Amino acid sequence: MQEVVNFEEILKMHPGKLASGGEENIGKILYALAQEILKLRKELEEIRKSKSGEIVEKIVVLKDVSYSEAKSMIEDYLKSHETAYMYEISNDLGLDLKMVHEIIEELMKEGKVE
Repeated sequence: MQEVVNFEEILKMHPGKLASGGEENIGKILYALAQEILKLRKELEEIRKSKSGEIVEKIVVLKDVSYSEAKSMIEDYLKSHETAYMYEISNDLGLDLKMVHEIIEELMKEGKVE
């Protein structure tokens, strides 16, 4: 029976070895690649199925607040959120992303945010 090569072994092979070795070697490599493609296609389909109900369009209405008020809002937000992306802060608080970015940079300079 033929030895089966797995995808991880192919990744470790030197390109010269991939090209040489005759039909038997190429057959093993093609088989391993086909198996990897099938596995990835199955995983992708599972991801698509699980995410299909999660896609939601969201409209964010920006609040008209002063810089100092926005800074206070962001500081309060960060007290209850250990980690957060700037776009999350912007969306959750209804603040302009550019202003959030400026305030976060200021808070970093002040040593209040890492």
